[in-house]
Amino acid sequence: MSIRVLNRFPCANVRVLQVRSDGSEAEVRFAADTHGGPESMWFYFKIDDPSPAAEPPANLTLTLHFFNNMLGGWNPETLRPVIREQGKQWFRLRAPVVERQPDGQDTLSWTIPYPANVTEVALCYPYYRDELAQTLTAGRGYWQEDNIGLTQGGRLMPRLRNEIEEGCQACPNPRGLYLLCRQHAGETPGAWVLDGMLTAFARAKPVNWCIWVVPFADLDGVHLGNYGKDAFPYDLNRAWGQPPMRHETLVIQRDLARWSKRCKPELVLDLHAPGLSENSGVYAFPMVGKTPEQEKSATAWSNVFQQAIGPEYADENFARRAAYASRWETPRLTEHVRDVLHCTAVTIETPYAMCRDLVLTTKQYREIGQRLARAVMQRNAALQR
Repeated sequence: MSIRVLNRFPCANVRVLQVRSDGSEAEVRFAADTHGGPESMWFYFKIDDPSPAAEPPANLTLTLHFFNNMLGGWNPETLRPVIREQGKQWFRLRAPVVERQPDGQDTLSWTIPYPANVTEVALCYPYYRDELAQTLTAGRGYWQEDNIGLTQGGRLMPRLRNEIEEGCQACPNPRGLYLLCRQHAGETPGAWVLDGMLTAFARAKPVNWCIWVVPFADLDGVHLGNYGKDAFPYDLNRAWGQPPMRHETLVIQRDLARWSKRCKPELVLDLHAPGLSENSGVYAFPMVGKTPEQEKSATAWSNVFQQAIGPEYADENFARRAAYASRWETPRLTEHVRDVLHCTAVTIETPYAMCRDLVLTTKQYREIGQRLARAVMQRNAALQR
């Protein structure tokens, strides 16, 4: 019996503290690796046993250390990791067993079947190139993929657009929607919401919207398994000044400028996930307008999204103002959009695991995204009347 913890693959993140197997019991003690950043949360690794004993243990215990050091790590009930045995589907684990250590620290543990095959473990459902490729294939050519530049790590940075005969080009003066995701690399709930939006638009094929999409804003961080919030050298969502403080931000700024010349810019939607213990529901940060018209537009879009998402998913306190401390006071995406493009911007925050008592699955994340997409199309119809 020889348990292995694997982390040499895209998006992986783990700090292995101890692997123990003594015949009747097996345990992996781990933590979310900061990867050089000031905040930790994301973890994703694989476990297997390439040489199992004749009678291996029935179960394996996963024990997470330093939960309270994770961003928002104060309510263990909200931490519901996901696991997947090779060849099977992801599923959520139940609430953890919490054990108070002699020095006052808490450890969180879950019991899973002993790995007969490679088993993946993650904070939330991972989302990267394979998942995006499946959605683009299902879209039957609705989305065109271009590379708009390089990341700071030298990776090609993809962007999607719907400029085909059935899409943007079918209307002489389309409204513009720009979608952005993964400014913080580990915030995969936003990616699954985006996935639902991509599917909904590909099915409906709206002819009066020019839709451009950056699915992995912090592509380096996603690939390397970083969490990404307030990450060094500069949080991507705090790097939107002039000049920008990250090369990825410069690339997206230039792309936003190109987009704005091809349409009537209506909305930039930024998809995120909140702190770990947030479980009240989906909520929004509408941009703070500098004029009554800007404030009215941001409020209107926020109201449309709250109604579309519905009480099943939306938090009662849906439209919020960001009041938390940041390590940087430089502009965010919403401020760049407001001041440079003179367009409306809204940020959507979707929890990692729970909307109140509802434990979220990929199907439900996608449903949230589909509702957002339908809201965009319905609002456009209302504006045209």
